[in-house]
Amino acid sequence: MELNKLLIATINPSRSTAIDGLRHRTDFDFLSAAFGTSFSLIFIDANERARFSRVRTRFQTYTAFHAAETHPVEANIDNLKLSATMIISNNSSLEWLHQQLDDWIAASGLGD
Repeated sequence: MELNKLLIATINPSRSTAIDGLRHRTDFDFLSAAFGTSFSLIFIDANERARFSRVRTRFQTYTAFHAAETHPVEANIDNLKLSATMIISNNSSLEWLHQQLDDWIAASGLGD
């Protein structure tokens, strides 16, 4: 809770801000309460093979990657999908992901 309070204190509500790494429902609840309808959660999902491929420089072996993926701090991430404004399946290129985000920003009016 304290980390969420510190994070919220650093955000200028008159500017768009992206926050990466929500892991718990508490994170979502704090941000949603603080910013109301101007807060949106975009859940970016990728299959295990794509995720491992992208972090090979951090995890030299699949075993090390799997240990990080199954750490208890990661256990509740999928539960956030239910609260997401949008879910993006990110099994393609970085350019494709950027296009999906750009399309969402344009449709939501945030790019105005």
